[in-house]
Amino acid sequence: MNKLSADKTINIAIIAMGGQGGGVLSKWILDLAESQGYLAQFTSVPGVAQRTGATVYYIELLPENLSDQAERKPVMALMPVAGDVDIVIASEMIEAGRALMRGFVNGDTTFIASSHRDYAIVEKQIMGDGRRPIDDILKMAQKTAKSFVCFDMDAVARQSGAVISSVLFGALAGSGALPFERQDFEETIRKSGRAVELNLEGFAAGYAGEVISSQPDVLKPLLATNPSESVSPLLTRLHTTFPEPSLPMIYEGLKRVVDYQDPAYGTLYLDRLEALLPCDSDQKNWRLTTDVARYLALAMCYEDIIRVADLKTRSGRFERFRKDVCADEGQIVQVREYMHPRLEELCDILPPRLGRFLRKTHMLDGLFKKGRRIHTTGLRGFSLLYSLSHLKGLRRKSARFAAETMRIENWLDEIKSCASTDYDLACELAGTQRLLKGYGESYARGHENLSAIMQAYANFKNLPGAARRLSGLKQAALQDEEGNALKSALQISAE
Repeated sequence: MNKLSADKTINIAIIAMGGQGGGVLSKWILDLAESQGYLAQFTSVPGVAQRTGATVYYIELLPENLSDQAERKPVMALMPVAGDVDIVIASEMIEAGRALMRGFVNGDTTFIASSHRDYAIVEKQIMGDGRRPIDDILKMAQKTAKSFVCFDMDAVARQSGAVISSVLFGALAGSGALPFERQDFEETIRKSGRAVELNLEGFAAGYAGEVISSQPDVLKPLLATNPSESVSPLLTRLHTTFPEPSLPMIYEGLKRVVDYQDPAYGTLYLDRLEALLPCDSDQKNWRLTTDVARYLALAMCYEDIIRVADLKTRSGRFERFRKDVCADEGQIVQVREYMHPRLEELCDILPPRLGRFLRKTHMLDGLFKKGRRIHTTGLRGFSLLYSLSHLKGLRRKSARFAAETMRIENWLDEIKSCASTDYDLACELAGTQRLLKGYGESYARGHENLSAIMQAYANFKNLPGAARRLSGLKQAALQDEEGNALKSALQISAE
């Protein structure tokens, strides 16, 4: 451990988003330093928004005896200066990247960062996968910093039931950068008097640098969940029928479809996947099976107003709202949902003949011309959505279910048809399902794009490079909502 010198200032920058406990962590460091005979100064510079600029907390520490020797009080900086920061603590990887870009990290810096990601708004707005890669951040951090401490501290915090600030505090202690002992850090948490036992547990995990595997063994959680009698046969079939590389994805897909409808729907999910196994092999690492498992679950769990009502009335959602606003026990939190279902969404969950009748007669058009706010923490609003959520039993008889079933079967048949001659193309076909998401206008737009792509696909599927061409069209469809990129790509593909 390379502790910092005790005869100069110690400069610490903490970069964290709102709600991640950056202020709590700063207070612990201040209290710790002052208890050990240090003068301490703390400032914070808030970002303009949660994901366009995190708060920078800056701390300077100076041994009090140095001030006494000089017989004057020190003048400390209000903000970190590039090239003059001894310790940088980042609450997640994009904030770590920002610290590197601003020059806070150099060859004399102890760099502590959580390896997890909280995605930015610009990443979430992308229609496809808009996530920014973090490999370059990791490489640059390892190359630049004197010491780099990095593991998934968010996962550690959730596992211990603590907050991430306590894990970061433990990682700081474990790094040995500060000239204080472990018991001094722990005593600081005890003196704070807030969630002491949980924070000490999180601190201990952070001190040890415990890394949570990003790909845990799926067999253990499955066997430990004590599934119900209706689900247990599905899990047994999962482990006895399907290859190990595909198990994590199939397990997640199975959970989703059973939650969406019922165990019988889970059986249908596994039936469809098992029929695909002869098209795949261990030599391909079961890539096709894994891809289809992912997208088949999405296809079978299409969004309709029954699903939306179900998600909006779950107790866990209201508990999360209370936690997000830090409501105390006894405080009332009210939730109002903005919803704008179209007449088409209502007709989709009705029997086909009734749905066609309502569309044709326009009897209910006036009820769906504008959106409305539903008070889901009130009896009337909650009862309305709760009643809608319990129409799952009618879903199999609905017009939308019949249409989606036909589309899914055609999609799977086409994948099987080309898997033996063009495996890569079959995998690309599996991924076309990602174009269909959401409900209402979002789904209609995705369906229109997919139809256009499949028309073009029919003309080139037997040509060399078909997989590459299909992949290009999918990427174009995900570039903009207006479909301009896709139109250009389709024109080029037709030439």
